[in-house]
Amino acid sequence: MKADLILTNGIVFPAREADSIAIRGDRILAVARSDEIGALAGEGTETIDLEGRPVLPGFIDAHVHLFDAGLREIGWRVDLSGLSRDETLAALREAVKSRGEGEWVIGEGWDESRWGERRYLTRGELDRVAPDSPLGAVRMDGHMIVLNRVGLRAASSIVPDHGSDLFDPEWGILREEAAWTLLERIEPDPSTLAEALSGAARLCHRLGVTSVHTMTKAWRVPILFERRGRDLLRIGVYQTVGSPSEIEGIAGYENDQWLRFLGVKVFTDGSIGAGTAAVTEAYPSGGNGILNYTDEEISNLLAAAARAGHQAAIHAIGDRAIAQVLRMYARLDARSELRNRIEHFELPEERQIEEVKRLGLHLSMQPNFIGNWSGPGKMYVERLGRERDAVSNPLRAVFDFGIPVAFGSDGMPISPLYGIRAAVNAPYSTQRVSLDEAIAAYTEGGARFGSEEGVKGRIEEGFLADLVVLNEDPFLVPTDLNDMRVEMTFVGGKLVYAREGRCG
Repeated sequence: MKADLILTNGIVFPAREADSIAIRGDRILAVARSDEIGALAGEGTETIDLEGRPVLPGFIDAHVHLFDAGLREIGWRVDLSGLSRDETLAALREAVKSRGEGEWVIGEGWDESRWGERRYLTRGELDRVAPDSPLGAVRMDGHMIVLNRVGLRAASSIVPDHGSDLFDPEWGILREEAAWTLLERIEPDPSTLAEALSGAARLCHRLGVTSVHTMTKAWRVPILFERRGRDLLRIGVYQTVGSPSEIEGIAGYENDQWLRFLGVKVFTDGSIGAGTAAVTEAYPSGGNGILNYTDEEISNLLAAAARAGHQAAIHAIGDRAIAQVLRMYARLDARSELRNRIEHFELPEERQIEEVKRLGLHLSMQPNFIGNWSGPGKMYVERLGRERDAVSNPLRAVFDFGIPVAFGSDGMPISPLYGIRAAVNAPYSTQRVSLDEAIAAYTEGGARFGSEEGVKGRIEEGFLADLVVLNEDPFLVPTDLNDMRVEMTFVGGKLVYAREGRCG
């Protein structure tokens, strides 16, 4: 049997003694030395010389919001990530001008913690940008939106009265469910959402991501299944739910290698940046965050998911939310074969880590949160205090307990290399993991969470030929990964991305 494609003269991770990979169809045919693999070359075999560059399993982003990333990528939402306050307002002003008077404009990705003056955007600032059009700016974490006067007027007829914790007209701020309800009502049409999926896939390919676990609302799920395989991105779906009846109403979907319905997503609290993550010790600025559900409601959601055979992915950032989730999992005596997950798990107590291990739960964690906000002079020190920041995102302890871990980005940003750098070079020893561990969490970890560890996440004979080629060996200087770049990305043996002028 001859290969369709041979990648040669590289460094194959983790079997570094091998330097070549033979691919037939969408599967890896062999992994070996170049002098051994040549026998698999035939008349029609294509060969790519990797010129000594390393090849890793394709990255699996275990927590992303694919539609949102795509809407930014195609420009339907204004991408505000990385911009200063002045640049943010200028970008919004230009978008309002381009979109036309009276049309909604939504920007997304601003982060006041990176600005000199660390305060949220205000209604007044947005009023000056757009006096006659509805305008909203979603914070980077997606847990709050700031509106101008026209947007607030529109929102008042859309968003139910959630109380002052979630709806603050004076400052133009909507949080959590209030914000999401508004965004749902100004959703783009299905053709735009389909275009966004293609844009998100292109973004993922540029970053070496070949599979994702995406969190999404129910009405977007059929669009994912309609487009399965078209954009050469493997997708696992978690539908956001808020009641047992929503879980019971989930349609039966036919899974394949491109798209699989994996489970349901539940938000138990908010975010640290928005001040809504549920914590026991009050924030220095006041308040203990928000629990979105009672114990009984969470218990009913978990039980409904278990009855339906769906994996549960439960968002819990603060220690108070984590405690609630663990109590309810313990009450449920959850089925281990479902591989139920907790998302984020940023502020656990040590005994809660032990309880996760005892209950057989999996943890989806985001090392890019460490890179963005943890350490001296950063937002977590300001919002939590240095003592709590130093024990936030305790990757080291989680790995040492042997808990199954997968890394995801939550779109902040979608970049496994950024997340790997953050995990390896974290500011506190309690957060730091080895390069091998970080890569495994971005490859094998995601495969295990999707019950696909037998077909993806490693470079082995018979596995899917989902691969990423980097510009240089990260193991040469694992503490200095700032120059790491994706050179090529393969999905099912097809080259879906090549850095310009770099394809061998």
